[in-house]
Amino acid sequence: MAFLDNSGDIILDAVLTDVGRKRMAQGDFSISKFSIGDDEIDYGLYNKDHPSGSAYYDLEILQTPVLEAFTQINANINYGLLSYARQDLLYLPSVELNQKVSVSSAVTISGNGVIYIADDSIRSSGKTTSELLITDLGNDRSIITSGAGIGSKLAVIETGINTSDGALIGSSTNQSNFILSVGLVDNNFIVSYDNNFIGSVQGPSPGDDFSNNTVGGVADLSLSLTDGITSNSSTTVTNFVESTVNGILNRVYYKQDANGGDESLTYSSINGPRASFTALGFTINSEIAQNDYLTYGRVAQTQGGTQTYDYIDTVIYVQGASTQATLQLPVRIIKASS
Repeated sequence: MAFLDNSGDIILDAVLTDVGRKRMAQGDFSISKFSIGDDEIDYGLYNKDHPSGSAYYDLEILQTPVLEAFTQINANINYGLLSYARQDLLYLPSVELNQKVSVSSAVTISGNGVIYIADDSIRSSGKTTSELLITDLGNDRSIITSGAGIGSKLAVIETGINTSDGALIGSSTNQSNFILSVGLVDNNFIVSYDNNFIGSVQGPSPGDDFSNNTVGGVADLSLSLTDGITSNSSTTVTNFVESTVNGILNRVYYKQDANGGDESLTYSSINGPRASFTALGFTINSEIAQNDYLTYGRVAQTQGGTQTYDYIDTVIYVQGASTQATLQLPVRIIKASS
């Protein structure tokens, strides 16, 4: 669904998805809820220096062409509008995948645009899927080993105020003023995933820590994973389930380096005051069959080398329980072709 502007009147352009058309044909189509997004809007066009004054600051935004409605699932809302009870928030939080903290623990997005979850129960020529991927990719930074816990890479996720405002540094004082005092700390994260492919999710324990209070200021990520609490309630995405994991207060704070820069940015993906962090590990659903790879994925594909793999692509959604800030993780469940 999209808005079309016609001579000052607001006109809705609505099309049905494949599921909607199926329900319409069955005679049981009914709209029970809706969500609103602004994917096509670039708020960077807001111009406080417009020569014609404040009434024109948002002129370019208001003149942005609005997209027509799409029927494809992957072309719908990616960034939904959020609602906050407080009306005095100067900054809104964002959520980021931390690809900086540690080569030994934080997973990164691969050159193929995905995070790999490797099924190491499958071997080819005596090597596990992870070992073969490391050879083909040239490193292990984008590979999570299914069920390996803290012995594997993890998806390290941070929330906070990600701003280029140099005055709003990631200090403990700014954390207190702009995060803690206005309730923008996520004590929990909601992880949504397709349980046809993902078996379970693990997150940090309450006593875990991410801080740079160690000698020399090097950030320390101390983790002891625990299973997330899975809900049986339905989600807005078909076949997806929700699991709740712990969110821990992020204690990586501003520290000036020898050149006058911020040393904490070496370890954190949030440029301003930090709020919470979590770290996620995953297991692959043990009931995935070869037919599932044929039906939902691709088989006998290379990943940059000569070894072939079978894989299924899916998306994992991570949302802060308090801030509602959402991150999408593109995931590739992969095993060596037998």
